Amino acid sequence: MKIKGRGILVMCLLLFGGYALYDYLAQKKSDERKVADAKLFTMNVDQIDFIELKKGEKVITLKRSVEGWNLEQPLKDLGDDSAAEDLIKMTSSEKVQDIAADGGNIDWTVYGLDQPYGSVTFANAAGEKTTLFVSSKSNFENFPFARRDDDNRVLVVNTNWTERLDKPVVEFRDRRFLRHKMGSIENFRLKNKNGVLEIANKDGKWVAVGSANVELDQQKVRETFRNIADAKGADYVEGTLPSLKPLFTLDLKLGDKKWQAQVGQAATGKIYASVSDPKLQMMMEPGALDNLIELKIEDLKVGATPKQDNKEQNGAQLAQEKDSK
Repeated sequence: MKIKGRGILVMCLLLFGGYALYDYLAQKKSDERKVADAKLFTMNVDQIDFIELKKGEKVITLKRSVEGWNLEQPLKDLGDDSAAEDLIKMTSSEKVQDIAADGGNIDWTVYGLDQPYGSVTFANAAGEKTTLFVSSKSNFENFPFARRDDDNRVLVVNTNWTERLDKPVVEFRDRRFLRHKMGSIENFRLKNKNGVLEIANKDGKWVAVGSANVELDQQKVRETFRNIADAKGADYVEGTLPSLKPLFTLDLKLGDKKWQAQVGQAATGKIYASVSDPKLQMMMEPGALDNLIELKIEDLKVGATPKQDNKEQNGAQLAQEKDSK
């Protein structure tokens, strides 16, 4: 009897354990399904190589190559790698805020999805593609409605999607002042109101051309080059530039290439640049090229006092004017 009783006890434990395991696995599967449903996109973001943003007649298309992102529409040019990658990165973490409607009898006009405000499409080389249609209408919390592909669900998504569709094409275009690698610079010649500053790379060391007695601080030279590499335009200019007061001319020797930039300031205070390779005209971001306007060879010498940042100078000047009133 004892053996029989123990057997029944073991069977009961196994039975209850089986039910517990089944409930655990079922709950786990349900939780995983909820997480998957909550994700706005389920594509492998690392494989995305195509982005298309549509809003009315505006179409922005980006295609990834082995060298980075290229802008395909509305014009062909290098794309802004960071802008494309940031869009993909944000997409990977996007969640569905809510589901406003679910089923086969949805009146899409109620949610503004019969004629969407715009759409964002992602695709990869394997032929997988997904599109998010974003409405101009929103819920009581101002989150826009959206539809993913041909799903019979009205999703509520983050307001960022409307903002992304509103972005101009220039934000996805390569806006670098210098579209070449900093390491390719062999000769640097700057002509500004302080005169001519020319330095060259000799056996891996930067030296002042025509001034053998001047010892350059290699770190200061590299920092100057980094500032140039980081300089970006705020927008491109087609046609004729406004009347400009010349600020400086910069000539670079890049291996077997020559590159030149002519920079000037308009009456509005905005700074414009014309560059030779590729041939482009741009309105620069505020402060992007300020470090070159008055740069002289003494600023790059060993022991030279670092220039105070223009923003700090302006802030100090404003403070002094305020104190004097």
